[in-house]
Amino acid sequence: MHKINKEYLLQIFFGVAACSWMPHWACHYYRLETHSSFIVGSWSFSPLDSVIALFVYGSIILASLLSISIVRIRAIAAGLCGIGHLTIGLLHAYRLVSPFKFEVFGYSWSYWATARETYTVTAFGVICLIVAMKVYKSCREPTPF
Repeated sequence: MHKINKEYLLQIFFGVAACSWMPHWACHYYRLETHSSFIVGSWSFSPLDSVIALFVYGSIILASLLSISIVRIRAIAAGLCGIGHLTIGLLHAYRLVSPFKFEVFGYSWSYWATARETYTVTAFGVICLIVAMKVYKSCREPTPF
């Protein structure tokens, strides 16, 4: 049986990290294609806002994919993933305690969908930040001769 090593697990992690941004990227892609709404509180996303979101999410996806084989950028990619996921997760957590309008594709985002986003996205954000710190620390440690 194949022994799973740390490098292999990190490669899997960065593949999963790239995939974790695809729903967010696809949401903006789809709404641009269908001219549907995306509203968060009083902010109604314009087509330009969604193009910017596609660029930001696409950049994080690309950084995560490149991190599968480029060790030097892993800490930055994991850190960006963590900060991004925590931002989205904490926005959903805030919505749980202080409800505001959240509309995707013309449909109201439910309380339970917000609860699910809160715990899954926030938890993955924390995991990403832990990986970022561990990867950064391992790059800073001197190598034994």
